[in-house]
Amino acid sequence: MLRLFANLVIVLACNFFLIVGNAGPSFAQECPDPTKATNASAQQKQASKRLNRALPSYRARSARYNLALVGDSLVELWQPWIKDSFPTRPVMNLAVAGDTTQNALYRLEGLDLPDFHPADVVVLIGTNNLGAKTAPCAVAAGVVAVVSKVRALWPGAHIYALSIPPRGKRYAFYEDVRIPANQLVASSLAEMPGVTFVQMNDDMLRCGKPSDKDCSNYKPDHLHFNEGAYKLITSFLAAAGLQL
Repeated sequence: MLRLFANLVIVLACNFFLIVGNAGPSFAQECPDPTKATNASAQQKQASKRLNRALPSYRARSARYNLALVGDSLVELWQPWIKDSFPTRPVMNLAVAGDTTQNALYRLEGLDLPDFHPADVVVLIGTNNLGAKTAPCAVAAGVVAVVSKVRALWPGAHIYALSIPPRGKRYAFYEDVRIPANQLVASSLAEMPGVTFVQMNDDMLRCGKPSDKDCSNYKPDHLHFNEGAYKLITSFLAAAGLQL
């Protein structure tokens, strides 16, 4: 397993930096070497109370679950609508609010689920890595590292990696980072077997083009989702081939 993960990291690193090198001068200048380019190292963070409460049951009954969700608050807060979104699938929600890609890597490294062998894994991570001084290639490298870790943990699973959705003021928070980061993730994951990158429709999620008008798919913070957004995300996943 460790050898498989190491090989995947090497392949992805080569593919990723080839993409960065061809993406234009700005990416190459912002990411001069791997240590500055990535958010791909694990960083400790406490799990949420919800996950801590759920983990004993997940471990005891792990064989009954066949779908896992990995991510941040956008995934953890999906919990009230999980059964509606995936009516035929027992779902293990491993997401934790506030997680960055680094935190997600830490969490995945510490999982103790030896009997869990999901058929599919949905990953939505990266929104907490967005920032004015964050290079798109750094955000993308973190997302790719999380997907690579998921692949190493569950080599038999098909992985659906969702794009980082719009957020913030006018639903256009750091678009100059988010959009190219999604493009880089899509290009890099295209090289990984058993992975589908799902580019969500930004305008459907935010009820149109960037605007000061509130969108019912979002909570008032313009970050977290209401039920309507989760219905859309479910439809994007179904269109990409995920059995609901």
